[in-house]
Amino acid sequence: VESIEEAANSFRLGVCETAGAAYLVLLSAVELQQEWSGMPEISDDDLKFWQERSTINPARKQQASWFFETLWSAEWRDSRPKVLKFTTGSDRWPRDPKGFTFYVEPMDGGDEVLPRAMTCGNMLQLPSYSSKEQLQLQLLKACDLGLSMQLV
Repeated sequence: VESIEEAANSFRLGVCETAGAAYLVLLSAVELQQEWSGMPEISDDDLKFWQERSTINPARKQQASWFFETLWSAEWRDSRPKVLKFTTGSDRWPRDPKGFTFYVEPMDGGDEVLPRAMTCGNMLQLPSYSSKEQLQLQLLKACDLGLSMQLV
C-alpha cells in the first residue's frame, strides 16, 4: 500500500482540483461511480437521445433505421450496452451525454460482411444489408467477436 501512496494522493488531489472537493463529498459511492464511469444501463430516454444525436449518411438511412429499431426492440434491450461497447468503446452511458455524438456511415459489402466500428469517433460503418434480420445477425456476431477479443 505504501508503494502507491504518493500516486494515490496525487490522483486524489487532481480529482479534487478538477471536480471540486466540496462537490465530491456530497456524492454517495454509487453516485460517484456513475459520475466517473457512466450509467450501467441504457434507458429508453437514453436511446432516444442516442438516436436524435446521430448523424446518418443518406446512403445508409435504411440500415440505420433498422439498427435503431433493433435497439428499441424488447429482445435487444439487454444488449444495448454490448452494442454501445462495440460502437463507442464503452458499455456505460455517459451520466451527462450533452457532448455525445454518433455517426452511421456506409462501408463496402453486403449481407456477408460484419459491420465495423471506429470507437475513437463513435462511428458505426454498415454494409448494404438487405434486411433488418441480416443486420441483427451480423451486428450480434460483431459485438460478440469484439467482446471475446477484449477490444477497447
